[in-house]
Amino acid sequence: MAKQLEHEQKQVAAQPECFVIMPIADPDGYDKGHFSKVYEDIFKPACEKSNFKPVRADEVKQTNLIHLDILQKLIDSPMAICDLSSRNPNVLFELGLRQAFDKPTVLVQENGTPKIFDIAPLRYTEYRRDLRYRDVLEDQESIAQAIAATRESTAKGDGVNSIVSILSLAKPATLKEVAEGDSSGLLQLVRAEMSEMRSDFRKAMFMFESVNNRTFVGSGGSASNFRRRISEARDSLREAEMMMEKGAPLEIIVNLTSRTQKTLSRIVDADVPEEHRAEARHLFMMADNLERAAVSRQEKI
Repeated sequence: MAKQLEHEQKQVAAQPECFVIMPIADPDGYDKGHFSKVYEDIFKPACEKSNFKPVRADEVKQTNLIHLDILQKLIDSPMAICDLSSRNPNVLFELGLRQAFDKPTVLVQENGTPKIFDIAPLRYTEYRRDLRYRDVLEDQESIAQAIAATRESTAKGDGVNSIVSILSLAKPATLKEVAEGDSSGLLQLVRAEMSEMRSDFRKAMFMFESVNNRTFVGSGGSASNFRRRISEARDSLREAEMMMEKGAPLEIIVNLTSRTQKTLSRIVDADVPEEHRAEARHLFMMADNLERAAVSRQEKI
């Protein structure tokens, strides 16, 4: 009996991990311990049915205050489940990291909660809040099937729920080698890769949005209207440059360049004279270079 137990423990230890991204504390509107029950009753069994070892952030041994072990598992785990039900900021941040590195992720959410992302190719698997016995068994099975389907698609090179693939971004983020125990080096690498991905991701999202909202700029605008928008964008970039020289916080500069790029991307994609589109493209790249310079400056501080 002891040998059989030891054998089973070794089998579990050898299983690939599925990192479960979900709220740890109870958000407003939920009973105490609700998400712990969801994890224990639905997510863990679903992972085990799919031959994955479930791991949640609070189960990871923390080496220090910045939780490098959690970060490493978040990036390295061959599979992940992300529960979007409560729109938890930590959950969305961890999903963003996971997406930046283009790692397979199964999106789940409570039945009846609104979808966070309005991007058609993204697939969601729902579970029921009441946790009734038969519902739980069915939800375990549907999530297990989603995990298996995601694993098979990933093995074939087809990204399921991959923002990098859906929006045709240049490449996912990567981590270079850092010395063992060099926590600051690891964080700098992650931050640098996330910064590079942010620009490509935002460009793609702006274009995606403009395709679905062409009327925002439209072809009916006058030439003077487009010139005014371009002039305002140029002024915004000058303002951002001056703020950077004065040592303004990175968040303020990024917010300003981001809003400017959003306006410019709509002009680039609109039915306007080529001279306006060309100037908008030029200013868009200026905004991109300005943001990269601001990020680089911040990293040196």
